Amino acid sequence: MKHRRGGDYVMLAQIPNGLSALRFALAAIWIELAAHRHEGRLAFAIVALVAAGSDFIDGRIARRLGAASGRGRLLDGIADVTFVLAALFCEAAAGAIPFYVPILIALSFSQYAIDSVAIGQPATGPIRSRLGHWGGIINYALVITLAIAPPPALPGALVRALAPLLALFYVAAISERAWLFYRSR
Repeated sequence: MKHRRGGDYVMLAQIPNGLSALRFALAAIWIELAAHRHEGRLAFAIVALVAAGSDFIDGRIARRLGAASGRGRLLDGIADVTFVLAALFCEAAAGAIPFYVPILIALSFSQYAIDSVAIGQPATGPIRSRLGHWGGIINYALVITLAIAPPPALPGALVRALAPLLALFYVAAISERAWLFYRSR
């Protein structure tokens, strides 16, 4: 696809950013569903799966089109955390999980963003971390699980029961990031 020139290529190159930006709209939809106490979990499940799917393919499409960039990775990360936090704060407000889970995710992402600017090169985008990568996967797994089967259903009840372990994971991710920052100095 790199050989294509002109308007067609420019339009194709924006597909990954459009997929990332879609997660902002999906965050608003989740909030709207939660605000109106939408009972049907199918709508939440569809929103969660579309968000996870768009996150899974946006980077792959960008690389395939030769359109991957630091700005695109930054947009992807901000779109991810916006969607995940919107969904998980709504779920915490509904009592599905403790509030400390989305708060720790927000702290972890904030530290990631600040450290990426302090350590990384703006042109190459945020620095990747092992725990950060797994955190992104866990975040979407939480959202999808709570979308499909919130407490008192077994999957959602298991997520709520494992919340202290999730907190430890996010604290470890924050600690890893602090260590990487300390080592870079």
